[in-house]
Amino acid sequence: MSKTFITTFNKRLYKEYAYRLISTYSKTDQSIPMVIYVEDDIEYYPKHTQIKWVSLFKEEPELNNFINRNHNRPVKDFFRDAVRFSYKVFAQRAATRLDEKKVFYIDSDCVFAKKIPEDWFDKVLPTDTFVSFYQRPNYTETGFLAFDNSKPYTKQFFDKYIDWYINDTVYELSAFTDCHTFDATREYMKKKEPSYVEKTLGDGQAGHIMARDKLINQYIDHRKGKRKEQENSPEWIRNTK
Repeated sequence: MSKTFITTFNKRLYKEYAYRLISTYSKTDQSIPMVIYVEDDIEYYPKHTQIKWVSLFKEEPELNNFINRNHNRPVKDFFRDAVRFSYKVFAQRAATRLDEKKVFYIDSDCVFAKKIPEDWFDKVLPTDTFVSFYQRPNYTETGFLAFDNSKPYTKQFFDKYIDWYINDTVYELSAFTDCHTFDATREYMKKKEPSYVEKTLGDGQAGHIMARDKLINQYIDHRKGKRKEQENSPEWIRNTK
């Protein structure tokens, strides 16, 4: 089945760190294409034979509506910034319209360490599975998600995932990040769809779970948070020696 990476960012984030995702994608000669949903002019970004740049707001006008309604809401902390984390969710929904049905979302603060072999993708996302992710005790790590959008309940999942934002019910959850809307959608699907299948990755413990996982850490380093300012995540260095 056809496969693609997807991610999302804007010009500011590209200048700060996302350019490293692109440069390491090229340097490591990744075998599958990448679709990048951006918030601004696609002509700003460098041409690449394997990368397709897509206007996120054109693909997902409801995202702009959500932002316009809520950008002035007070944000008490990281976990209460629904607008900040909404872009990822809408980009993932937009990817359901791609011809490539197996979609591997990676945060734009990731970097590639070496080329990913073809059989890796099937290990991460087996044929019977709709979504694979790194589950932790508190909330899921959504820096990497894999979806098989050929499943008959794909629309049902993403309709619910997006509904948190279209109806502003994200603000009724315990926290407002995409991790929390993703987990709430998973719980909804478990109750509503008997054929829904998910796969958890990693050790299930808290902290930087991706950096500890041998399945992914040899290929991708997720330099989240303050790690963006470093050459590599300290946890990734410790676990790849």
